[in-house]
Amino acid sequence: MAHPDRVAGLILWASFVNGAQAYQATERTTLVDLAEGNWEFFLQTIAQGKGWLDPREVRAYVDILKQCSTQKDYLSFIKWSSESDITPLLPEVHTPALVLHPRAFSDVKVEEAMRLASMLPNARLVLLESERFLPTAELVEPALRAITEFIADVTGSPASEIGRSGPSAFRTILFTDLVGHTEMMQRLGDAKGRDVLREHERITREVLKANGGTEVKTMGDGFMASFGSVTKAVECAIALQRAFAEREGEPLNVRVGLNAGEPIEEDGDLFGATVILASRIAAKAEGGEILVADTVRAIM
Repeated sequence: MAHPDRVAGLILWASFVNGAQAYQATERTTLVDLAEGNWEFFLQTIAQGKGWLDPREVRAYVDILKQCSTQKDYLSFIKWSSESDITPLLPEVHTPALVLHPRAFSDVKVEEAMRLASMLPNARLVLLESERFLPTAELVEPALRAITEFIADVTGSPASEIGRSGPSAFRTILFTDLVGHTEMMQRLGDAKGRDVLREHERITREVLKANGGTEVKTMGDGFMASFGSVTKAVECAIALQRAFAEREGEPLNVRVGLNAGEPIEEDGDLFGATVILASRIAAKAEGGEILVADTVRAIM
Protein backbone atom coordinates (compact mmCIF):
# COMPACT_ATOMS: atom_id res chain seq x y z
CA MET A 1 0.00 0.00 0.00
CA ALA A 2 1.53 3.30 -1.11
CA HIS A 3 0.10 5.47 1.69
CA PRO A 4 -0.62 3.33 4.79
CA ASP A 5 -0.87 6.46 6.92
CA ARG A 6 -4.06 7.42 5.08
CA VAL A 7 -5.88 4.15 5.70
CA ALA A 8 -6.89 2.88 9.15
CA GLY A 9 -8.26 -0.44 7.94
CA LEU A 10 -9.47 -2.44 4.96
CA ILE A 11 -12.84 -4.19 4.71
CA LEU A 12 -12.93 -6.73 1.87
CA TRP A 13 -16.13 -8.43 0.70
CA ALA A 14 -16.14 -11.63 -1.38
CA SER A 15 -12.67 -10.76 -2.65
CA PHE A 16 -10.04 -12.87 -4.35
CA VAL A 17 -6.30 -13.01 -4.94
CA ASN A 18 -6.07 -14.26 -8.49
CA GLY A 19 -8.79 -13.48 -10.99
CA ALA A 20 -7.92 -16.33 -13.31
CA GLN A 21 -8.37 -18.79 -10.45
CA ALA A 22 -11.43 -17.13 -8.97
CA TYR A 23 -13.38 -17.00 -12.24
CA GLN A 24 -13.83 -19.93 -14.55
CA ALA A 25 -12.82 -19.06 -18.13
CA THR A 26 -16.14 -20.22 -19.61
CA GLU A 27 -18.14 -18.16 -17.10
CA ARG A 28 -16.02 -15.09 -17.76
CA THR A 29 -16.49 -15.40 -21.53
CA THR A 30 -20.25 -15.83 -21.10
CA LEU A 31 -20.50 -12.71 -18.93
CA VAL A 32 -18.52 -10.59 -21.38
CA ASP A 33 -20.46 -11.82 -24.43
CA LEU A 34 -23.80 -11.16 -22.74
CA ALA A 35 -22.78 -7.70 -21.49
CA GLU A 36 -21.47 -6.72 -24.92
CA GLY A 37 -24.49 -8.03 -26.79
CA ASN A 38 -27.41 -6.72 -24.74
CA TRP A 39 -26.61 -4.54 -21.71
CA GLU A 40 -30.19 -4.27 -20.45
CA PHE A 41 -30.79 -8.01 -20.66
CA PHE A 42 -27.44 -8.64 -18.99
CA LEU A 43 -28.41 -6.48 -15.99
CA GLN A 44 -31.74 -8.28 -15.62
CA THR A 45 -30.00 -11.66 -15.88
CA ILE A 46 -27.37 -11.09 -13.20
CA ALA A 47 -29.98 -9.50 -10.92
CA GLN A 48 -32.26 -12.52 -10.92
CA GLY A 49 -30.26 -15.39 -12.40
CA LYS A 50 -28.37 -16.29 -9.22
CA GLY A 51 -31.41 -16.31 -6.96
CA TRP A 52 -29.83 -13.69 -4.66
CA LEU A 53 -32.89 -11.47 -4.78
CA ASP A 54 -36.60 -11.82 -4.37
CA PRO A 55 -38.52 -10.83 -7.53
CA ARG A 56 -39.67 -7.57 -5.90
CA GLU A 57 -36.04 -6.61 -5.28
CA VAL A 58 -34.76 -7.21 -8.82
CA ARG A 59 -35.92 -3.91 -10.31
CA ALA A 60 -34.38 -1.91 -7.47
CA TYR A 61 -31.07 -3.75 -7.88
CA VAL A 62 -31.05 -3.17 -11.65
CA ASP A 63 -31.60 0.55 -11.02
CA ILE A 64 -28.63 0.57 -8.63
CA LEU A 65 -26.45 -1.21 -11.19
CA LYS A 66 -27.34 1.36 -13.85
CA GLN A 67 -26.37 4.18 -11.52
CA CYS A 68 -23.08 2.55 -10.50
CA SER A 69 -21.65 1.45 -13.84
CA THR A 70 -21.83 1.95 -17.57
CA GLN A 71 -21.53 -0.89 -20.05
CA LYS A 72 -18.01 0.25 -20.97
CA ASP A 73 -16.88 0.49 -17.34
CA TYR A 74 -18.22 -2.97 -16.51
CA LEU A 75 -16.47 -4.59 -19.46
CA SER A 76 -13.20 -2.91 -18.44
CA PHE A 77 -13.67 -4.09 -14.85
CA ILE A 78 -14.43 -7.72 -15.70
CA LYS A 79 -11.42 -7.85 -18.01
CA TRP A 80 -9.14 -6.37 -15.36
CA SER A 81 -10.48 -8.47 -12.51
CA SER A 82 -10.25 -11.72 -14.45
CA GLU A 83 -6.60 -11.06 -15.31
CA SER A 84 -5.42 -9.56 -12.01
CA ASP A 85 -3.09 -11.30 -9.58
CA ILE A 86 -2.24 -9.40 -6.40
CA THR A 87 -0.25 -12.22 -4.80
CA PRO A 88 3.09 -10.30 -4.80
CA LEU A 89 1.51 -7.24 -3.16
CA LEU A 90 -0.25 -8.85 -0.20
CA PRO A 91 2.74 -9.42 2.12
CA GLU A 92 3.47 -5.69 1.95
CA VAL A 93 0.00 -4.66 3.17
CA HIS A 94 0.30 -4.38 6.96
CA THR A 95 -2.88 -2.33 7.41
CA PRO A 96 -5.49 -4.18 9.52
CA ALA A 97 -7.93 -5.97 7.22
CA LEU A 98 -11.31 -7.64 7.64
CA VAL A 99 -12.07 -10.29 5.02
CA LEU A 100 -15.83 -10.98 4.86
CA HIS A 101 -17.05 -13.82 2.71
CA PRO A 102 -20.37 -15.68 2.24
CA ARG A 103 -19.28 -19.26 2.87
CA ALA A 104 -21.44 -20.87 0.17
CA PHE A 105 -20.98 -18.15 -2.48
CA SER A 106 -20.39 -20.16 -5.67
CA ASP A 107 -18.76 -17.52 -7.89
CA VAL A 108 -15.77 -16.95 -5.61
CA LYS A 109 -14.94 -20.05 -3.59
CA VAL A 110 -14.39 -19.82 0.14
CA GLU A 111 -10.86 -21.18 -0.33
CA GLU A 112 -9.98 -18.00 -2.21
CA ALA A 113 -11.08 -15.85 0.74
CA MET A 114 -9.09 -18.05 3.12
CA ARG A 115 -6.02 -17.69 0.92
CA LEU A 116 -6.45 -13.92 0.81
CA ALA A 117 -6.71 -13.65 4.59
CA SER A 118 -3.70 -15.91 5.13
CA MET A 119 -1.51 -13.81 2.84
CA LEU A 120 -2.34 -10.48 4.50
CA PRO A 121 -0.05 -10.01 7.54
CA ASN A 122 -2.73 -8.39 9.72
CA ALA A 123 -6.08 -9.82 8.62
CA ARG A 124 -9.03 -11.54 10.20
CA LEU A 125 -11.42 -13.76 8.25
CA VAL A 126 -15.16 -13.88 8.97
CA LEU A 127 -17.22 -16.44 7.05
CA LEU A 128 -20.93 -15.70 6.80
CA GLU A 129 -23.46 -18.51 6.52
CA SER A 130 -24.97 -17.65 3.16
CA GLU A 131 -24.71 -18.39 -0.54
CA ARG A 132 -25.64 -14.85 -1.51
CA PHE A 133 -23.18 -12.25 -2.68
CA LEU A 134 -25.42 -9.30 -1.84
CA PRO A 135 -25.69 -8.21 1.83
CA THR A 136 -29.43 -8.89 2.05
CA ALA A 137 -31.42 -9.55 5.22
CA GLU A 138 -29.70 -12.78 6.26
CA LEU A 139 -26.26 -11.16 5.95
CA VAL A 140 -26.79 -7.63 7.21
CA GLU A 141 -26.80 -8.25 10.95
CA PRO A 142 -23.79 -10.61 11.17
CA ALA A 143 -21.83 -8.51 8.67
CA LEU A 144 -22.50 -5.27 10.56
CA ARG A 145 -21.57 -6.94 13.83
CA ALA A 146 -18.21 -8.08 12.40
CA ILE A 147 -17.57 -4.66 10.85
CA THR A 148 -18.44 -2.84 14.09
CA GLU A 149 -16.07 -5.03 16.12
CA PHE A 150 -13.32 -4.54 13.53
CA ILE A 151 -13.69 -0.75 13.51
CA ALA A 152 -13.73 -0.71 17.31
CA ASP A 153 -10.44 -2.60 17.41
CA VAL A 154 -8.83 -0.43 14.73
CA THR A 155 -9.96 2.92 16.15
CA GLY A 156 -10.04 2.07 19.84
CA SER A 157 -13.63 3.30 20.09
CA PRO A 158 -16.24 1.37 22.10
CA ALA A 159 -18.26 -0.84 19.75
CA SER A 160 -21.48 0.49 21.28
CA GLU A 161 -20.70 4.00 20.07
CA ILE A 162 -19.85 3.16 16.46
CA GLY A 163 -22.48 4.23 13.95
CA ARG A 164 -24.61 6.05 16.50
CA SER A 165 -23.67 9.59 15.54
CA GLY A 166 -21.60 11.62 13.13
CA PRO A 167 -22.11 13.20 9.73
CA SER A 168 -21.68 9.93 7.80
CA ALA A 169 -23.82 7.58 9.92
CA PHE A 170 -26.11 5.43 7.76
CA ARG A 171 -29.72 5.82 8.86
CA THR A 172 -33.25 5.24 7.71
CA ILE A 173 -35.38 8.37 7.77
CA LEU A 174 -39.13 8.15 8.37
CA PHE A 175 -41.60 10.96 7.74
CA THR A 176 -45.27 10.95 8.72
CA ASP A 177 -47.95 13.41 7.74
CA LEU A 178 -51.55 13.63 8.95
CA VAL A 179 -53.72 13.97 5.85
CA GLY A 180 -56.54 16.52 6.04
CA HIS A 181 -55.20 18.18 9.19
CA THR A 182 -56.39 21.70 8.28
CA GLU A 183 -59.88 20.55 7.33
CA MET A 184 -60.15 18.53 10.53
CA MET A 185 -59.24 21.56 12.68
CA GLN A 186 -61.82 23.70 10.90
CA ARG A 187 -64.49 21.04 11.34
CA LEU A 188 -63.82 20.18 14.99
CA GLY A 189 -62.65 23.54 16.27
CA ASP A 190 -59.40 24.32 18.06
CA ALA A 191 -60.08 22.53 21.36
CA LYS A 192 -61.38 19.23 19.98
CA GLY A 193 -58.95 19.34 17.06
CA ARG A 194 -56.05 19.76 19.47
CA ASP A 195 -57.24 16.76 21.49
CA VAL A 196 -57.11 14.62 18.34
CA LEU A 197 -53.63 15.92 17.53
CA ARG A 198 -52.42 15.01 21.01
CA GLU A 199 -53.74 11.48 20.51
CA HIS A 200 -51.92 11.34 17.16
CA GLU A 201 -48.70 12.48 18.85
CA ARG A 202 -49.08 9.98 21.70
CA ILE A 203 -49.60 7.02 19.37
CA THR A 204 -46.69 8.05 17.14
CA ARG A 205 -44.25 8.46 20.03
CA GLU A 206 -45.27 5.16 21.62
CA VAL A 207 -44.80 3.24 18.37
CA LEU A 208 -41.47 4.97 17.66
CA LYS A 209 -40.19 4.02 21.11
CA ALA A 210 -41.38 0.42 20.76
CA ASN A 211 -39.52 0.03 17.46
CA GLY A 212 -36.24 1.71 18.32
CA GLY A 213 -36.93 4.96 16.48
CA THR A 214 -35.53 8.34 17.46
CA GLU A 215 -37.82 11.34 17.13
CA VAL A 216 -35.91 14.09 15.33
CA LYS A 217 -38.70 16.67 15.31
CA THR A 218 -42.43 17.16 14.97
CA MET A 219 -44.07 19.54 12.53
CA GLY A 220 -47.47 19.75 14.24
CA ASP A 221 -49.25 17.34 11.92
CA GLY A 222 -46.32 15.05 11.25
CA PHE A 223 -43.07 13.57 12.54
CA MET A 224 -39.54 13.03 11.35
CA ALA A 225 -37.69 10.09 12.92
CA SER A 226 -34.49 8.15 12.30
CA PHE A 227 -33.53 4.48 12.71
CA GLY A 228 -30.26 2.62 12.73
CA SER A 229 -31.98 -0.36 11.08
CA VAL A 230 -33.98 -0.41 7.86
CA THR A 231 -35.98 -3.39 9.11
CA LYS A 232 -36.95 -1.57 12.32
CA ALA A 233 -38.02 1.49 10.35
CA VAL A 234 -40.28 -0.55 8.07
CA GLU A 235 -41.74 -2.46 11.02
CA CYS A 236 -42.41 0.85 12.76
CA ALA A 237 -44.20 2.24 9.69
CA ILE A 238 -46.44 -0.83 9.56
CA ALA A 239 -47.11 -0.64 13.32
CA LEU A 240 -48.04 3.03 13.00
CA GLN A 241 -50.61 2.37 10.30
CA ARG A 242 -52.10 -0.50 12.28
CA ALA A 243 -52.32 1.62 15.42
CA PHE A 244 -54.10 4.44 13.61
CA ALA A 245 -56.45 2.02 11.80
CA GLU A 246 -57.44 0.30 15.07
CA ARG A 247 -58.05 3.54 16.93
CA GLU A 248 -61.70 4.44 17.52
CA GLY A 249 -63.15 7.92 17.13
CA GLU A 250 -61.97 10.61 14.71
CA PRO A 251 -60.15 8.87 11.80
CA LEU A 252 -56.42 9.55 11.60
CA ASN A 253 -55.27 9.11 8.01
CA VAL A 254 -51.49 9.23 8.09
CA ARG A 255 -49.09 8.81 5.21
CA VAL A 256 -45.55 7.52 5.74
CA GLY A 257 -42.39 7.83 3.63
CA LEU A 258 -39.02 6.11 4.13
CA ASN A 259 -35.56 6.64 2.71
CA ALA A 260 -32.11 5.40 3.76
CA GLY A 261 -28.71 7.05 3.44
CA GLU A 262 -26.19 9.22 5.23
CA PRO A 263 -27.82 12.46 6.39
CA ILE A 264 -25.90 15.38 7.84
CA GLU A 265 -26.39 15.90 11.57
CA GLU A 266 -26.27 19.35 13.15
CA ASP A 267 -27.52 20.31 16.61
CA GLY A 268 -29.75 17.24 16.89
CA ASP A 269 -31.39 17.76 13.49
CA LEU A 270 -30.78 15.92 10.23
CA PHE A 271 -30.30 17.48 6.80
CA GLY A 272 -29.29 16.58 3.27
CA ALA A 273 -30.52 14.70 0.22
CA THR A 274 -31.54 11.61 2.20
CA VAL A 275 -33.91 13.67 4.34
CA ILE A 276 -35.30 15.68 1.44
CA LEU A 277 -36.13 12.55 -0.55
CA ALA A 278 -37.80 10.90 2.47
CA SER A 279 -40.02 13.97 2.86
CA ARG A 280 -40.93 14.00 -0.84
CA ILE A 281 -41.75 10.29 -0.79
CA ALA A 282 -44.08 10.79 2.17
CA ALA A 283 -45.81 13.64 0.35
CA LYS A 284 -46.66 11.31 -2.55
CA ALA A 285 -48.38 8.74 -0.33
CA GLU A 286 -52.10 8.59 0.32
CA GLY A 287 -53.61 8.41 3.79
CA GLY A 288 -52.92 4.97 5.27
CA GLU A 289 -50.13 4.26 2.78
CA ILE A 290 -46.40 3.59 3.24
CA LEU A 291 -44.05 4.50 0.41
CA VAL A 292 -40.34 3.61 0.47
CA ALA A 293 -37.34 4.59 -1.65
CA ASP A 294 -35.63 2.03 -3.86
CA THR A 295 -32.68 2.18 -1.45
CA VAL A 296 -34.90 0.83 1.32
CA ARG A 297 -36.37 -1.87 -0.90
CA ALA A 298 -32.92 -3.06 -1.93
CA ILE A 299 -31.74 -3.46 1.66
CA MET A 300 -34.87 -5.15 3.04
